[in-house]
Amino acid sequence: MNLQKLKSQEYLYDQTILKIYGSGENRKIKLIRMNVLKASGIEIDDRRTERGSVNISKLDESILRSKSKIFELAYCNEWDWFFTGTLNPNKQDRTDLELYHKQLCQWIRDYNKRYHLSIKFLLIPEKHKDGKSWHMHGFLQGLPSEHLKQFQVGDIMGKALAVKVLKGDIVYNWEPYQNRFGFCDLEPIRNAEAVSKYITKYINKELANSVTELNAHTYYHSRRIKVFRTKRKRFYGLAFHKTYI
Repeated sequence: MNLQKLKSQEYLYDQTILKIYGSGENRKIKLIRMNVLKASGIEIDDRRTERGSVNISKLDESILRSKSKIFELAYCNEWDWFFTGTLNPNKQDRTDLELYHKQLCQWIRDYNKRYHLSIKFLLIPEKHKDGKSWHMHGFLQGLPSEHLKQFQVGDIMGKALAVKVLKGDIVYNWEPYQNRFGFCDLEPIRNAEAVSKYITKYINKELANSVTELNAHTYYHSRRIKVFRTKRKRFYGLAFHKTYI
């Protein structure tokens, strides 16, 4: 196939994309009208750009793709808990993100087998203020509340968490995780859409640069979790705009 013909197929015109997120009461339909859409599977690298601009553009595009994917995975699944997990330096190397991810995944698999559960997760790594250590934010599904212990006034906890507990917020500790890795807290999810949007704030250039240097990922998730359904059709003469129904 010659280059000119390939270029003519690089973009699709007058496209409308219908994406279906979630189910039941949380079901949303997103309708996107696009004058021009980049065709998948076709990459043409014959364009001249200023030195460095390609990497910057790719980083920005990567961040946008990650944010979009995380919202999709967050909203399409019925998560039970908003989870924050840290690492105790006496139990785990806080600076080795991939080791943390690998051992956490194996630990959850073992936990599922031991208690006949099906815990699923969507987690985003974040660096501590020291610029070296890692912790995780994200969602858990399938972890029974009977496996958790509610924080009470007088328990050992961080200042921000203590303020929540004093206000009467319901926050839990997952002691098996704490015993294996370090401190954690879990809060029940009440507004799926709000928390799905909130979690994307953790995806930024600092994280993207950090994980790129480590050859790691901006997010981690369990296998076999739900994604949106996409229906694409070409329409003529219709003035659709991006909207949620």
